[in-house]
Amino acid sequence: MKKRNNPKKTDCAPIQNPVAKFAHQFNKAHIFADKNKYHRNARHRNQEVSLITLTKVIRETSCILAIAS
Repeated sequence: MKKRNNPKKTDCAPIQNPVAKFAHQFNKAHIFADKNKYHRNARHRNQEVSLITLTKVIRETSCILAIAS
């Protein structure tokens, strides 16, 4: 039998995602000519110390002071 095209199929192309379509053009790594000058900035440099970290430090120092004396 001869294969026939589906008459209910639409002729328009499916809608493409423009973000995925052009992502390869924008998501490229930055190339440094001199690799000695490459550095990353510290993230959250000015963030306050959390309470959990502060309690851990106090607990550890109190244990060290108790052992030392």
